[in-house]
Amino acid sequence: MQVSVDGNFARFGEKSYAINKINTVEVRTVHPYGNGWAWVCAILSVLFAYGAYNLIKDGKSPAISVILCLVFASISHWVWRRSKIVEFQLFLMTSSTSMQAYSSFDQDEISDLRTRIEAAMVAA
Repeated sequence: MQVSVDGNFARFGEKSYAINKINTVEVRTVHPYGNGWAWVCAILSVLFAYGAYNLIKDGKSPAISVILCLVFASISHWVWRRSKIVEFQLFLMTSSTSMQAYSSFDQDEISDLRTRIEAAMVAA
């Protein structure tokens, strides 16, 4: 998306916002991926590990339980790491509404954009 800010307008792709109509610029953080499935997979991994332990104690082969334990542990780790991803959203507030103008996973990009809009607001 093409983004530009000048003394009169902040442009985000096909949308333009008049600088003199913007009252506040706000950055919000969102975690788009939850970690509920990480807990479910971790619990399943522990259950299969316990099952493997009992099979070993009974002198049986725990191969399937160990494999499933490792699979669910890997999935749990992947989902947990994914839940740490943060999306930054730039909102422009006017006297009548607030609208999300831009979002990115790059905090520096959003911070720079916010600074440029605020500088244009002060100059207007």
